[in-house]
Amino acid sequence: MSGELAALGRNARWELTRLRRSRRVWLLLIPVVAGPAGSAIADLYLRVPSAGTAEILGLLITAGLAALVILDLTALAVGEDLALRTHYLTFALPQSRSAALVGRLLVVVGGSLVAFGFGAVAVIALAQLLVGPGTDSVAPLFVPAHLAMGLLGLLLFLGGITAAAAVVTRSAAQALVAGVLAGVAAVGAGSWFLLQRQLTATFPEILGVVGGAGFVWCLIEYARIEA
Repeated sequence: MSGELAALGRNARWELTRLRRSRRVWLLLIPVVAGPAGSAIADLYLRVPSAGTAEILGLLITAGLAALVILDLTALAVGEDLALRTHYLTFALPQSRSAALVGRLLVVVGGSLVAFGFGAVAVIALAQLLVGPGTDSVAPLFVPAHLAMGLLGLLLFLGGITAAAAVVTRSAAQALVAGVLAGVAAVGAGSWFLLQRQLTATFPEILGVVGGAGFVWCLIEYARIEA
């Protein structure tokens, strides 16, 4: 077990090195910096009437930015090696390909989720500071804490679908397109449920489960490619 954890740590460190050398690591700062900054500007410019509404607006902005990051980094982490590094499919490695991929996905997916989490905390703090309690004639559509958890499910869904699509297409670009289309479909379905007043916590939970299944399928099929 200790050997497997050590290998996982080495793979994760290698992915961090790849992100740093390619300058992609800076993408993880987008939800943390641009999300709260954009939320603060929207709060002041739109004169949002209450902190609750400001929190919802900020969470949606931050989640949208985090979605772009997780789509990009996941597509590259899975599809890049399949497209460019043919030795993964030709020569035996000291560990399975799926084991090597786990460390990479932990960094890009986990890093994106953590970045969203920090951005969400900053958004809520800024909403309380800039807007305050206020008064809102219409109750917010969501409880901010519930919305944040639901958005995490959506982000997992996007990552899982993108990872699975990268194995199928062996192309980071096509996997990115598949992830975007999946996101559009998920948002459309969520909007329909919201209009029908049938949107509950079950919907993002299902999205999270589907995303987790996508990651599992990706790891299994990644190891089987031309085995």
